[in-house]
Amino acid sequence: MRYLQHIAGTLFSRTRRGPCWALALACVSLLFLDVSAHSAETRELYRVRVMNRDGGPVEVSADGGQSYSRVGKVTRPATTSVRGYLASVYASPGTVAATAVHGIRIKTDGARGCGREEARIISIVPREFAVAPKGFGGHVPGSSGICTDIPAGEAIFRNLAPFVGNPVFRQIGERLAPLAEGYAPRDGDILVIIVRIPVRYPREIILENRAGGRVEVVYADGRETIARVQRPVRGVGRFDATGYTGVGRINTNHTGVLTISTAPVGRGEKDGSPVETRGGFMLQPSRHARTSSETAQILVVAPVSEGDPWLEGAPPLFAGYIGLAHDPINEQNSFCVDVKTSGTDWRPLPPLVGRQDDALANMPDGAGAVTHIRIRFPELSTEWVRAELGRCSRSYLEACRAAGIRNGTVVRTPLLNIALDAPGLKNVQFARLYLDGTVTCISNSPPYTFLLDTRRLSEGQHVAELQAVDAHGRTLKRLKRAFFVQGQKLPGDADSEER
Repeated sequence: MRYLQHIAGTLFSRTRRGPCWALALACVSLLFLDVSAHSAETRELYRVRVMNRDGGPVEVSADGGQSYSRVGKVTRPATTSVRGYLASVYASPGTVAATAVHGIRIKTDGARGCGREEARIISIVPREFAVAPKGFGGHVPGSSGICTDIPAGEAIFRNLAPFVGNPVFRQIGERLAPLAEGYAPRDGDILVIIVRIPVRYPREIILENRAGGRVEVVYADGRETIARVQRPVRGVGRFDATGYTGVGRINTNHTGVLTISTAPVGRGEKDGSPVETRGGFMLQPSRHARTSSETAQILVVAPVSEGDPWLEGAPPLFAGYIGLAHDPINEQNSFCVDVKTSGTDWRPLPPLVGRQDDALANMPDGAGAVTHIRIRFPELSTEWVRAELGRCSRSYLEACRAAGIRNGTVVRTPLLNIALDAPGLKNVQFARLYLDGTVTCISNSPPYTFLLDTRRLSEGQHVAELQAVDAHGRTLKRLKRAFFVQGQKLPGDADSEER
């Protein structure tokens, strides 16, 4: 089935301007018929919504988009898409191409299996990676990055992260529209990721760490051999952001890589510092692995038999199944990686930092060589998702409150005056007021002063921006003000006492 998808996608991308258009269209039509008959049933976990504007909210919904809770804000919007990293060619356009504790990559253009020059992506980035740290070896988004104030390894970069292959939409009014071919982000665009996983979800994946070893996925109703090990892993290395991830946790999953961290969190210094904090190993599919030099830190998996569909961008290892969830209170809600060695039964990975080429071939605690690797899957129940969203939302609210107290930006009055001092400006046609990235007021009458009724705002951090605009729509001057609103009620409302 994946082979048919690859063929149809390749035909479509290479012939849409050529004489084989009809053949490609016929292949795609047959493909869609097959997909509708055999595709796995999925269930929605939550939705991630991001406004691509300075101060725009980053929100998550656990009720199908009926309501959203804020977990962060945008600190710098994306202005363009850029050429993708090598494995992005295996992703479908308009989907999540990579999920990681240090960034989410979205493929915006180029068919699955396209040439690298055709693949275009944008990114959503945590605060520590708005500027790539020293020694960073991954994709640097630059102007294609939607930078946020969310820490690496938190909220949408951890327990509320999307999965590879999840669809991405642009919200237009109340409607969700697929990303158009050639999409490039614009100021104010609202992107929505619908996070889904298969209903028939694995309990674990087990890999025999030897050449020719089996890769099996275990379900509640049986098990399947999905691949074979072409080259085992022997050591650990310095992989990006593993110091934000935790021992035995998933650091990155994309269409050509699964990175497992062996580094603990909370060692102080982070990526790019003199103190090394990174450690981990990778799984790669055989086709993509040809582009990498042979290293001790990469386990390579191949199709079970010659002629089987290639594994790049294919479930369950490289699309749709493996996320970043880690609940320190209950491993039942976490993706956990443990190992079996020549001297022990299943056991947790030990903390391993830096480059150690033989760390897994000869475990430092005398347990022998790693013979099996197991990825245990969480349940990802609706109740846990809602509880986690509540926790992330409350955590963000309290962080904003603490920052507001430190900065003296807490608002305790019912009305807030926002004024744009523009007496020296010429050719001002009007002023517009943005609140959290959305236009709320427009005035063509100086002085440009607006009153905000803070009682109508949700408790939390807000960003107001005033812009003076000329007749051609050019911004002549802007004023930005961030403030924190304490919980208040309108007079006459129930429970109207000031909190």
